[in-house]
Amino acid sequence: MSTQPKSQTVHDVLITLGQPQGLPENLQLIPSPLLAALKDAGTAHIYADTANQEELAELLTVDRKTILKEIDGNTVNQPLLAKVIKQYLKQDNPAKWAQQLREQEPELSHGDLIPLLYSLVCGRVGGDMVRAFASGRSWEVSLQLHMRLVLDSEQAKEIGRSLRRMVSSAFVKIPFAPHAPICFLIVRDLEKEGIPVNFTSTFSARQVVAAALLANVTRTNIFMGRLDQGLKAELLGAHVSLEAQRILLRLRQNPGINTQLIVASLRNWRSMLHTAGCDAYTVPCKVLQEFLGQDEMIPGSIQIRLGTSYEDRLGIPDHIVAKLGADRIARLYRVEPEFVEFLLEYRMTTEYQDLDDGGHLMRRFEEAGFGDFFYIPNDDEWLAMRGGKIPNLEAPITTKPSLDKLYSLLADADFEKNQEDMDRELVRYL
Repeated sequence: MSTQPKSQTVHDVLITLGQPQGLPENLQLIPSPLLAALKDAGTAHIYADTANQEELAELLTVDRKTILKEIDGNTVNQPLLAKVIKQYLKQDNPAKWAQQLREQEPELSHGDLIPLLYSLVCGRVGGDMVRAFASGRSWEVSLQLHMRLVLDSEQAKEIGRSLRRMVSSAFVKIPFAPHAPICFLIVRDLEKEGIPVNFTSTFSARQVVAAALLANVTRTNIFMGRLDQGLKAELLGAHVSLEAQRILLRLRQNPGINTQLIVASLRNWRSMLHTAGCDAYTVPCKVLQEFLGQDEMIPGSIQIRLGTSYEDRLGIPDHIVAKLGADRIARLYRVEPEFVEFLLEYRMTTEYQDLDDGGHLMRRFEEAGFGDFFYIPNDDEWLAMRGGKIPNLEAPITTKPSLDKLYSLLADADFEKNQEDMDRELVRYL
């Protein structure tokens, strides 16, 4: 009795096209005393913040057959992918990709194709990194979803599954969107399926708590360098990172909470020393090079900082504190016990486990007294936020939402600008 072969779906074709090309490199891993000392302080992972294979090879390569052991992954977002996407499109055939996808779903429009093709390029980038640098270990590469998908739960989850099948060690990178609460439900569902998520665009200890308790995300972030840059601070980002790490350590004592913190957006190699002991770092290659090349610190001088407080030396200029308010700034690193209690209880309810409506989630936060956690900007506010990824202290929007939401919205607006540029490039190839 013969059986008909199972027909392919558009996502089956997407996965096939996005899988790694070529054989993996077989390189020897060699330790770096400085990076090893950082890991001895408690860090589990050190990632490079890049989508550029050549840039990463320059950082990792000791000689032709040897690479650094401690750097075990990389993170990719829209601005980073934008630097290499033309290279990938020129060496491949996006029009042929589109044709193969349309053979499964002929009605796919250009608008439907763009997130698929973008995800395909992400898979190719991730596959190239794994092939070049894994060397027999799990190379964790975070690949960020197309920004349009944060508003489309089912498509976001489908492409998240596809990315994980393209690159078996991939994390699906999903931004916190204060204007789209459904992002939490997308992350929750992917994690339930065993697909690890890197929940990005997070800037405060409160947001880290919500990511851990509502979705048990595998990784979430504090963009420490951007916090400092935006408020002209010295150690604000380090203090927020350490407070977020400390509360995560307490939360991980609860069953079913395993979230790890990534300290991200580092501008200076000393930031790793200020926050030594945090779970993970993702660092631009240039900053990692500076750390490895400096001669001010030796491995034995790196100390665990998990018990350190920088609250009395944040280094924020007085005029910025006066403009924004000390309490408003402090909410970046302080978490109300009532907030934790609300989330610990709500996450266990049948209502939340079955919830598929982001608007309802927002209302539940409002009813619990935490309506400031989400924010939906109007058109003028969105336009103002597209002016840069750090707060404009003179803009009216800067005084409205909480600072962590403002930073998250600015990060997402920057991702969207880069996404639109790449979308136009993809259309050109179609």
